Amino acid sequence: MQSIIKKTILSMIIFALAFGFSFGGVQAVSNDYTPTVKIKKIKSTSATLQITSTNLKRKDVKIKIKVENIDADSDDIKVFEKKLSKNGKVDIKIDGLTKYNEYSFKVAVKKSSDGDYSDYSDEVKINAQGTFDYNPTLSIKDENSSLVILNVTSTKLKKKKVIIKVRVKNEDTDKVETRTFTKTLSKSGKAEITIDNLSKNTKYKFKVVVRKSKDKGFSEYSNEETAETEN
Repeated sequence: MQSIIKKTILSMIIFALAFGFSFGGVQAVSNDYTPTVKIKKIKSTSATLQITSTNLKRKDVKIKIKVENIDADSDDIKVFEKKLSKNGKVDIKIDGLTKYNEYSFKVAVKKSSDGDYSDYSDEVKINAQGTFDYNPTLSIKDENSSLVILNVTSTKLKKKKVIIKVRVKNEDTDKVETRTFTKTLSKSGKAEITIDNLSKNTKYKFKVVVRKSKDKGFSEYSNEETAETEN
């Protein structure tokens, strides 16, 4: 008899969860609105995302976008109110991005009348590191009290106009910044980069990624090199 009662209660719970009934004031969530997202357009300081949730066609929705600046190790949440199309799609433009920085985006949605957002979508990236196999190498040429001169080489990009992004880490404070330079590599694939306005008597670490001017992503990072400014 107890076995029959237990089976009956279990069946009732499963039924209630399937149809969104609540127990003890806790609402069971049965809808899956998890969106998909892709990059539709990229400009120097903006990206347009195309967001799709096929279970919310023609619905008024709130869209939460997590924007992560990977180079700066920072993130932000942006919320938009939109109406999805008959295909469950909408385009959203994200402004105020830092030129050439690597960003990732992931999206959650909900009906405007709902309390909870969906799970986040898979993330998408712009200016992604590791997109191209340009194999840059880095060496220290010189340093003084306020600057370090770097030699950057990519033999696969000889005589090409390139964007070089340098990651600079202050070993004393752990502060990280990125600096971006436009250069034309020599016939041997080399360029010289000056990193100035550094603190004296301080140890810094450097590594670089490169891309051709019209590329949509960067190489893998080079080797990392350390230099200490003079006193």
